[in-house]
Amino acid sequence: MINQHLKATTLPEKITQQAITEREEFIALSSDARNVAQKSIIFAEPICFPQCSPSGYEYLPDEPIYNPQHHLALEKPTKIYRLDEFGYEESIIAKFPTNLAITSPIRLLSEEGVAALHEVSLALQCYSQSCERIPNMVRGGVYRSKFVRDLCLCPIVAEFLSEIASIPLAAHSMPLMLGHFNFAPQDFTQAIDKWHTDSIAFDYVLMVTNPSQLAGGKFQYFNGTKEEGEELLKHTKDLPEDRIMTPVFPDAGYAVLQQGSMVMHRATRLMHPAERITMVNGYVSLDVNFPDQSRFADMKAVDEHHVLFPEWARYKAWLSRSKLDVLIQELPFTNDRAALCAALRSAIADVEAAIADIQETDESKMLYYGS
Repeated sequence: MINQHLKATTLPEKITQQAITEREEFIALSSDARNVAQKSIIFAEPICFPQCSPSGYEYLPDEPIYNPQHHLALEKPTKIYRLDEFGYEESIIAKFPTNLAITSPIRLLSEEGVAALHEVSLALQCYSQSCERIPNMVRGGVYRSKFVRDLCLCPIVAEFLSEIASIPLAAHSMPLMLGHFNFAPQDFTQAIDKWHTDSIAFDYVLMVTNPSQLAGGKFQYFNGTKEEGEELLKHTKDLPEDRIMTPVFPDAGYAVLQQGSMVMHRATRLMHPAERITMVNGYVSLDVNFPDQSRFADMKAVDEHHVLFPEWARYKAWLSRSKLDVLIQELPFTNDRAALCAALRSAIADVEAAIADIQETDESKMLYYGS
């Protein structure tokens, strides 16, 4: 299996400097941020894509072969919106590796890339499933399509997005978080995706079909904190119109990059039956000094457990290993036994959390709000 993950050692120096600059800005903001900023900038090595596919998953026959020279057409956003602009307080922002909230549309794919991804997405549609939040989706696309796998793991795209986010990003360590497709519901009166925040920190939402030709089916996000959005939706059917943002995508092949765990967003219902396809691809920050924003309960409610549980174990083991690597490199000489034990417990906390998650037998439900 080709390992196309972005290597930390190949990241441009300017990404490292941007990360340090943003961390230095936190120092002037709050004590919480100062505590974070004092840690060294040590980036984790991403783990390799699994060497074999889980049972029940096979690659499509006769699909296009991904070629970044032909299929990519990268163009940066005209605007990057920050968490503080959404109303998040400095003490909250300091707990995240970047202040990025969401971008204006960025171009990812060429016309040839759009055509290839559209062809593959139609072939994958026979594997569609539904849940309470999303009526028509395909999970695990990277286990079923080599084109989708290579696009989602592409280091060129990862480096491009890293420059936009000002932190080193890599394709998500859990393949189930790569190449997620949303299709128009058979019942077009249903919302394509209800108001929610993502179960992972970073992703892009890519238009596989041209949204400008649709009546409805709009990607929208709330200009505010997720806590404020949740509170508003407890009392009304929808959020205030003047707080709902609707990006204008020029064509298929355009996407928004977001810190989706912090930005409440949705895809509205269509006004009449139409083809509407998007692909969501997840990313991880290679600076693992910050709390993991993933919501395992959401994943558990949707994904096949024989695939999800090993992926969750690998992901959490990667986080703990990366934090242990930092301790190995930086742990000072001291006779403070309590501090040493606390550092070790902090480093292995992700593994312990994974064990508890996997052992939990209660049913899970996806978190979403309103409609």
